[in-house]
Amino acid sequence: MEINIIWSTEDVLHQAKQKGVKLTEDEANEILLEMERKHDADIGISWETIDVYIDDLVDARDYSY
Repeated sequence: MEINIIWSTEDVLHQAKQKGVKLTEDEANEILLEMERKHDADIGISWETIDVYIDDLVDARDYSY
Protein backbone atom coordinates (compact mmCIF):
# COMPACT_ATOMS: atom_id res chain seq x y z
CA MET A 1 0.00 0.00 0.00
CA GLU A 2 1.06 3.55 -0.63
CA ILE A 3 -0.50 6.93 0.14
CA ASN A 4 0.31 10.38 -1.19
CA ILE A 5 -0.53 13.72 0.31
CA ILE A 6 -0.63 16.43 -2.33
CA TRP A 7 -0.22 20.17 -1.85
CA SER A 8 -0.73 22.40 -4.87
CA THR A 9 0.13 25.87 -6.05
CA GLU A 10 -3.51 26.76 -5.50
CA ASP A 11 -3.23 25.70 -1.84
CA VAL A 12 -0.30 28.07 -1.30
CA LEU A 13 -2.02 30.92 -3.13
CA HIS A 14 -5.21 30.35 -1.11
CA GLN A 15 -3.32 30.37 2.18
CA ALA A 16 -1.44 33.52 1.19
CA LYS A 17 -4.74 35.22 0.36
CA GLN A 18 -6.11 34.19 3.78
CA LYS A 19 -3.07 35.92 5.32
CA GLY A 20 -3.57 39.04 3.19
CA VAL A 21 -0.41 38.33 1.16
CA LYS A 22 -0.30 38.57 -2.62
CA LEU A 23 1.93 35.95 -4.24
CA THR A 24 2.63 35.25 -7.85
CA GLU A 25 2.20 31.73 -9.16
CA ASP A 26 6.01 31.52 -9.48
CA GLU A 27 6.43 32.48 -5.81
CA ALA A 28 3.88 29.86 -4.77
CA ASN A 29 5.74 27.25 -6.82
CA GLU A 30 9.01 28.36 -5.21
CA ILE A 31 7.44 27.80 -1.79
CA LEU A 32 6.29 24.31 -2.77
CA LEU A 33 9.75 23.39 -4.03
CA GLU A 34 11.39 24.74 -0.89
CA MET A 35 8.96 22.76 1.30
CA GLU A 36 9.79 19.63 -0.66
CA ARG A 37 13.56 20.20 -0.33
CA LYS A 38 13.33 20.79 3.43
CA HIS A 39 10.56 18.26 4.16
CA ASP A 40 10.86 16.52 7.53
CA ALA A 41 8.71 13.40 7.68
CA ASP A 42 8.55 13.68 11.48
CA ILE A 43 6.87 17.08 11.20
CA GLY A 44 5.03 16.80 7.88
CA ILE A 45 3.41 19.70 6.05
CA SER A 46 0.39 21.56 7.40
CA TRP A 47 -1.27 24.90 6.82
CA GLU A 48 0.98 26.26 9.56
CA THR A 49 4.03 25.01 7.67
CA ILE A 50 2.84 26.82 4.55
CA ASP A 51 2.33 29.99 6.65
CA VAL A 52 5.96 29.85 7.78
CA TYR A 53 7.23 29.54 4.21
CA ILE A 54 4.98 32.37 3.05
CA ASP A 55 6.27 34.57 5.86
CA ASP A 56 9.88 33.67 4.99
CA LEU A 57 9.34 34.57 1.34
CA VAL A 58 7.67 37.88 2.25
CA ASP A 59 10.51 38.72 4.66
CA ALA A 60 13.10 37.94 1.97
CA ARG A 61 11.15 39.97 -0.58
CA ASP A 62 10.91 42.94 1.81
CA TYR A 63 14.60 42.65 2.68
CA SER A 64 15.67 42.75 -0.96
CA TYR A 65 14.12 46.19 -1.52
